[in-house]
Amino acid sequence: MRIAVVESAAHGGLLHYAAQLANALADRGHDVELITARGNELLGHRSSARMRPVLAAPTRRRAEAPTGLRDVTRKGGIATRLTRASLRTLWELRRGRYDTALIVDDPDTWLSAGAALLFTLDPGRPALVAICHEPRPRNRWRGEELYTSSPLLLGLLRRAYSRMNLVLVHGAQSRAEFTDTWGHHVPVVIIPHGDERILGREPPTPAAEERVLFFGDWRRAKGLHELLAAFELLSSRRATARLTIAGTPTPDGHPEEVRAWAADRRTQVEVIDRYVPIEAVADVFARARVVAAPYLAGSQSGVVHLAMTMARAVVATDVGDLSEAVVDGMTGRLVPPGDVEALAAALESVVSDPALAARLGAEGHRRVLAEFGWDRVAERVEVALQSLPTAGR
Repeated sequence: MRIAVVESAAHGGLLHYAAQLANALADRGHDVELITARGNELLGHRSSARMRPVLAAPTRRRAEAPTGLRDVTRKGGIATRLTRASLRTLWELRRGRYDTALIVDDPDTWLSAGAALLFTLDPGRPALVAICHEPRPRNRWRGEELYTSSPLLLGLLRRAYSRMNLVLVHGAQSRAEFTDTWGHHVPVVIIPHGDERILGREPPTPAAEERVLFFGDWRRAKGLHELLAAFELLSSRRATARLTIAGTPTPDGHPEEVRAWAADRRTQVEVIDRYVPIEAVADVFARARVVAAPYLAGSQSGVVHLAMTMARAVVATDVGDLSEAVVDGMTGRLVPPGDVEALAAALESVVSDPALAARLGAEGHRRVLAEFGWDRVAERVEVALQSLPTAGR
């Protein structure tokens, strides 16, 4: 089967996901090309799939959006880049004579949703498969809303999803949420999420200190502020507890508040307020005894699978399909979302017990490779693709 895997990001989790999926499908004997951004961080990495780095590179994301004319200029640049990337993707899908195109991009803006719809309208397109990481698009800007309420974005997504040949999700809860949100116009198939060995083949040795790690974008939906409150409780009980916050600040995560809070606790709290490149990820995880995923909303988490790949215990909230990976008492601890006291207690129980943390991390590592590894993902995707037509509707 001739397959295109499309992801326009130049770095980050979705690019890593797309590359690993493309390689796993190629390892099963398919002719696979990864269509992605120029200058991406995986250039030069060994791969089974062929990489086509032909899309316009994304502009650098800012934590604090500028105002006035600078904001207009920035948004214009983003719009131009997305338009160019979308048109180039459309051209690549037409000329490539693919049987199937897997769209990994997260359509969380009206421009990206419009691009997805554009792909479906091309009569010469291959069969289109959307990999839906989040069934409901989250709010990307300031405000307390976890999910977007934009009529334009929601309308474009409804039309785009209804015209796809297939949608892939990462769990039963995600499938139910997808059909509840968008209807039953398209088949929806569950696949595993995959491991994160692209960021480290072998897990580091267990951490020596009582360090909690929050890793990833500082989005409101990821519950970083609830973690800060929980760490207040934890550190009042254990003066030896430490916290690392590593990842890219975002406007909806109120980064100025996070930095001010951390500055008052600089002997206990480390802040890495930038994207962590591939070569530095293993070192950040090596110093952590437990990884916190205190999400208020979400379906699955690449960070959770990364923590398990690194043999780190996970304390997560019971949202979406996280409980399929984080089995309470086996690979980590699960707590209710938004429950600061329960989060603090779960973190304390793991971070204060190195033997427990090592046991949970080892079982997580075994489980993510055995049940969520890319060979299993590719097998499930292959079965789903075999039922698809080889041309557009």
